[in-house]
Amino acid sequence: MHQLSQTTPEGPRQTPNRAPRHALATAVTEVFSPFFLVGFLLTLIAVVTDPTWVAPVAICLVFLVGIPQALSIYMHRTGSTTDRFIQVRQQRTRFYVISLVSMLVGAVALNFADTTHEVRLMVNLAIGTLVAVLLINLKIKISIHAFMAVLTALVAPLYLPAQPLMFGAGAAMWAATVWSRYTLKRHSGPELVLGTLGGCLVAALFVWLR
Repeated sequence: MHQLSQTTPEGPRQTPNRAPRHALATAVTEVFSPFFLVGFLLTLIAVVTDPTWVAPVAICLVFLVGIPQALSIYMHRTGSTTDRFIQVRQQRTRFYVISLVSMLVGAVALNFADTTHEVRLMVNLAIGTLVAVLLINLKIKISIHAFMAVLTALVAPLYLPAQPLMFGAGAAMWAATVWSRYTLKRHSGPELVLGTLGGCLVAALFVWLR
């Protein structure tokens, strides 16, 4: 016999076996958000490669992480977007353009900070990526969660001890992130694949150019 769905004044109630799965997927999405991963990766590269890392990290966290994240929260709270991670493709263009301006200001500010080639390289790749995503977004949506998860999984272990273990942890993080976005129905399979391929491409460029 099929189990009847239960309803509440707020709408359909989640079945007991679905609610924990949905909650776990939401937690994974939040923990491995693109904003957190960008901040973590830039901070890690700066701390490992730059003895005077404080100023470059501050610049990166303000202009590449803080302002874009604050913008996403503001747009969501004012009703410009349906969610903080901007699920609807048509709502992303404004966010990408303003974030690009912020990142360009950060890149200019880095010219006045004494930092390493690898920090500047990652910032430049981030700007180039945002421009590419902005153009691609005019036709199709890609998963930035998947993009940043695989980029972090491939680059971060290069700056951490126990590299084989870190690569394994990174692969698990990427898989969990992709699962969470698919489970929450925030992205389709092709969008997750495109995000993953884009992240792999940027990771390869970073390794080649560093």
